Amino acid sequence: MTISIEARMRLPLIFLPAMPCDGRMYANQVEGLKDLVSPSVSVLAESTFAESADKLLAAIVGDFILAGTAYGGCLAMEVLARAPERVRGLWLMNCQPSAHPDPDALQAASRRLRAGEHDIVIEEFAEGAIPAEDSDSRAMFVQMARDAGAELFARQSDATLTRVDRWQTLSSSNIPTLLIWGAADRFVPVEVGLRIAKVMPHARFESLDGCGHFPSLERPALCTTIARDWIVRDVLPAIR
Repeated sequence: MTISIEARMRLPLIFLPAMPCDGRMYANQVEGLKDLVSPSVSVLAESTFAESADKLLAAIVGDFILAGTAYGGCLAMEVLARAPERVRGLWLMNCQPSAHPDPDALQAASRRLRAGEHDIVIEEFAEGAIPAEDSDSRAMFVQMARDAGAELFARQSDATLTRVDRWQTLSSSNIPTLLIWGAADRFVPVEVGLRIAKVMPHARFESLDGCGHFPSLERPALCTTIARDWIVRDVLPAIR
């Protein structure tokens, strides 16, 4: 990933998608925020979170804003831990700052993905991630996951085993932070977002009723509106 000279005129906003998604997760935000920042999407699938974070940091020139959902939010916290002086804003959605609570389930999912159960695992993941009534978002997630392929999904699942506790990273940070949480998420409940907001009293917290694991996909226009206000009111004034 490279950033052009023209793009550097505005602060980069790097979007880190959920597992196993791509830029379609943030299409509305990329279009709706490009007048304020220089948005791009980075799909990372190194063998450890540390390696993915180092790869991202090596690819970006200067300071930047980070936005991440679920797996991508955990990667954002890893990047923040490694280079807090370069992160000028942090936007997290439905991610867990703790180590993964069920390593056995992750390993089983990776085995199933590599054993030919890709479509079955995708459908199970979609069922847990997105409310049934939101068929459009489910269909988009399923398409992204199929396009990503079984091996990328499995590599990201494996890497999640290397996730470490980042509560101290968050509590010691004073950068502008936005928390947007799907309140209907079965994987990372809204209580986790509320706890993050409690340890980061400077953070903005928005809970979206009826929304699942992927706020920017399920509520695209609303997330873009909230993010625009946060960038204008909190992030840009802090860097001028």
